[in-house]
Amino acid sequence: MAAPLLAPPGPDSFKRFTPESLANIEKRIAEEKAKPPPKPDSSYRDDDDENKPKHNSDLEAGKNLPFIYGDIPSGMVATPLEDLDPFYLNRKVSD
Repeated sequence: MAAPLLAPPGPDSFKRFTPESLANIEKRIAEEKAKPPPKPDSSYRDDDDENKPKHNSDLEAGKNLPFIYGDIPSGMVATPLEDLDPFYLNRKVSD
């Protein structure tokens, strides 16, 4: 499985969350479900957390954004944005 790409540094990383954003997430989820499951090998363990993808703890809610992203453009403050963390490219989450 290829590693997801990180958002490029700088204010160009910020994109508004739109109905198309949600449609893209749902499309990626459907594509992921349509893939055949990986064949387990002798070293496969269902509870092996080390091989599971993880979110980027630097991008958790409530934390300051890393400096590489710069400031959120003024027109995007208090606006729903697409997640910068590639872990969420094919996940829907809510509070």
